[in-house]
Amino acid sequence: MVNLFRLLGLPNPSNTPKVSRSGREGQSEPGPRPGNRFHDLGESRWADRTERVTDRPIRRVIYMQPDDLHRLQMDGIEGNLSMGDMAIFDLTTLNHMPSQQSVCSRRVQDLGDRSGLPVFSLNEDDTMLMVAGAMMRVDTHKHRLGSPALDRAIQND
Repeated sequence: MVNLFRLLGLPNPSNTPKVSRSGREGQSEPGPRPGNRFHDLGESRWADRTERVTDRPIRRVIYMQPDDLHRLQMDGIEGNLSMGDMAIFDLTTLNHMPSQQSVCSRRVQDLGDRSGLPVFSLNEDDTMLMVAGAMMRVDTHKHRLGSPALDRAIQND
């Protein structure tokens, strides 16, 4: 009888050594096992170290949507923009009300005019509007967003 495996150039399964199964089949606990040589990043000592090393953010991203009465509550947002925070206005919930969507869009544009900051549309429908805060740079050619200090750091790398 011709050995079909040998004819096709495949290893013969009857000649392969059997692999003994270890006692790990019954274990379903995720995470490191005793004796493994890696760190469990879920331990509190790593979280404490990361907290000490990482700087606290000084700027925020403010996400706003119209309220139940389909109005944008923009009280105090100019102060946040002047401190460098970014505001994103989501008007997609007003897709069924084009006139109210237009009113809210004009209010965002007026906010940008009052604060001297440009308003950017993040989608083609003009339903996601962004106002970048003071000292924030938006590159409209390369589509990069950030502060001048971050841009210098990227150029130095």
